[in-house]
Amino acid sequence: MGYSQNSLTSSIYEMALGRSNWDGILDILSAAFPDCLIFISGHDIAKRNSLLFAQRGLAPSAVSAYLSTYANQNPWLSATAELAPFQVYSHDSLVPADESRTMPYCSEWLLKQGNFLGGTGVVILRQGARQMAIEIRYPEGDTATRERAAQLLGEAAYHFGRAFEILMRSRFSAGSGYLETVVEDLPFAVFFVDREMRIQYANTQAETMRRGDDGPFNGLDGVLRAYDDAADQQLRELIEKSALPKRQTASVLQLTPSDDKRFLAIARQASRGVQHYELHDAIINPGPLVMLIVHGSQDGTSLPMDLLWRAFSLTESEASLAEALLNGATLADYAQDREVSKQTLRNQLVGIMRKTGTKRQAELVSLLTRLSFSCL
Repeated sequence: MGYSQNSLTSSIYEMALGRSNWDGILDILSAAFPDCLIFISGHDIAKRNSLLFAQRGLAPSAVSAYLSTYANQNPWLSATAELAPFQVYSHDSLVPADESRTMPYCSEWLLKQGNFLGGTGVVILRQGARQMAIEIRYPEGDTATRERAAQLLGEAAYHFGRAFEILMRSRFSAGSGYLETVVEDLPFAVFFVDREMRIQYANTQAETMRRGDDGPFNGLDGVLRAYDDAADQQLRELIEKSALPKRQTASVLQLTPSDDKRFLAIARQASRGVQHYELHDAIINPGPLVMLIVHGSQDGTSLPMDLLWRAFSLTESEASLAEALLNGATLADYAQDREVSKQTLRNQLVGIMRKTGTKRQAELVSLLTRLSFSCL
């Protein structure tokens, strides 16, 4: 048992680091419980869809029958969704044995494989309605195997939790420690979010902004939300657009939670390096990730005048207008501050866009924002 537990723990972390796969974990569990069935399964509980299945102990015909007919008929599924992740369960703690025995999953499929009505399992991963579980099936009434399985899975559950944290934090870049050594030290807020606005990573600046009372975001439940419904819809559209396949350019959104506070949010699809599909990807792979950089206007976003002149041949007045637009000013604001007509500023804006190769004001602000971050 000790050897099996140590080997299992090692294999769990090797899997997280990409040095091995789930076959090693299955082999160790099968060796520890040689007369049992070992299942690793994943489901979308809300949609009742089977997402993944790997096993030891079943004949190919049994696997085929499971996948085609019985994968979503497991009487334990709904009950496990009510449990906390990493909580070990046994067959009779979820559904009464007499009741589960009459269900098609057991009567038509499981019993045909042998006396495997007993079982112990644990949900090792959950993302929304998707979850992944390991089950060890054994003869009903085999209390010794039940106790061994509960002990082994209970100890392994902690390591699975830690391993998936490591795995998810290593997915944003092929470079080791990228988040901690690069993104964490940036002087502005950086979020990595998926299309459903779930935060996959946030640096310290981003967490401080998200938790602040006067920032552009609300909510502490792991989902990024803007300060009101209209802004939140705009933010969601920004992330959705940035997550589109093959989209490489950045998009910019201005967030104004109050008259005296403005924030620029720049989004682009994040590079995640080379990915290799594994069982857990059916659960935790959020699809395209978007890197969202948020910069407050109170931080004094600026671009050196000589940079704008050297890069685009902007005049001093054009460069001044460009910087004002970068910091969220409107043409009306700038016209009032500088006591010039809006038509004069429109003419300057046309000249700026011609020189920078942009066609819309939003595209110009996006370009200037990217340049400003490169100067930090």
